[in-house]
Amino acid sequence: MSESLTCRPLLRWALGHLAPQCSAAYLETLTALIDRSMNLPTRHYHDLAHALMVAESNDPLDALIGLFHDIVQAGVDGGLPPDSEHYLAGLVDRNASGEFKLLGSAEALQDPVFDIVKRCFGFSDTQTLSPFAGQNEFLSALVACKALHEVLDAEHLAAVSLGIEATVPFRKDPHLLAAAYISALMDINHRHQSQIGESDMRSHIRRAVRIANRDVRSFGESDLIAFLDDTWGLMYESSIELRAGGSIGVTSYRQTLQKMTRFLSSLAAPVIFRQYDGEPIQSDHQHRLEATARNLEVIADVMHAKLLATSLIESADSFGCRSFMPARLKSALRMTATASGMSALDVLAAGSTGKVEFDVRQSPLSHKLLQRLHRNEIRAHINDIDLASPVSNRLIEQFPTDIQSRARELARAMLL
Repeated sequence: MSESLTCRPLLRWALGHLAPQCSAAYLETLTALIDRSMNLPTRHYHDLAHALMVAESNDPLDALIGLFHDIVQAGVDGGLPPDSEHYLAGLVDRNASGEFKLLGSAEALQDPVFDIVKRCFGFSDTQTLSPFAGQNEFLSALVACKALHEVLDAEHLAAVSLGIEATVPFRKDPHLLAAAYISALMDINHRHQSQIGESDMRSHIRRAVRIANRDVRSFGESDLIAFLDDTWGLMYESSIELRAGGSIGVTSYRQTLQKMTRFLSSLAAPVIFRQYDGEPIQSDHQHRLEATARNLEVIADVMHAKLLATSLIESADSFGCRSFMPARLKSALRMTATASGMSALDVLAAGSTGKVEFDVRQSPLSHKLLQRLHRNEIRAHINDIDLASPVSNRLIEQFPTDIQSRARELARAMLL
């Protein structure tokens, strides 16, 4: 991440509209909070570039929500980001096992900002947060609102909280969120003497949907190589070995890839993108769902081929459990097909001349597998691979000699 990348211009513009009384010193404090958090070396996907993308809008509240929505990534960073702990003091505690728990002291229960954020998330006063159910989003919203409460009123703080809550991804019942949001805003009106009207409530929910859709927009776009680059960024963040920047065991890497493949294969377009009250309009929403369904089918084929290729390299490693030094390529690649006509073979062709098998831009063996095998054959092999156990040399013996030779060549070239 370039050190010159900063949220300052966009943050200055947003606060210039929402809080023109904001001082230069206050702006610098908020800028440092966001920039330092989002530029941590552990961030490979949830970084400042991603935040700036989500914040790209003509709506200053959109921009503010986008800049703060991923500020906390506790599992990736090993805890809270720099400069954020004091915002949560007395409100959230972390126990010895690393769990975050909301505090129920008299002082915490009387904190109006804490109350607004809890209501927007539907959390109880002493809830233990789950890493898989809104932990990072809640903590990000709380940090954001505590940092901004001196210059924003209760309605704007609620809008920020709802916008960040909406970025909790891949929920089975997203259609139920609007009713929960309306209920939360009505409670905030009652408890904090706000005057959020019905039309404003709908506007805040439309904004939250807009933010949530922009957060995952790469699922429905035409550049599948860029999407798969993001996938490798997420894999880096999910793996202690990968995000540490050193070597990784081939078995550990295959397991990380296997988990990501299973996750992506489980998704469906309707749980990725949402719609509420004409946001987005029906034609745009339908087009996005159709594009996403096509993309998910291609992405599943790509990931299964990558997983089988990695498993063959693991199977070819007669020494067992050796490591390699992963290196992501960022060079520009030309797309030779439109998204609607792009196949998994088209995607992997971009890396077919690579010298190793790693990210989507280095795919010599996975491309060869897709040329030779039907997708059902690839998936049948994948289904036989146990996540917890090393891949045995019996796997490679099931393949033609040229694929065996290529897998062994790559194992010799890659593994330390």
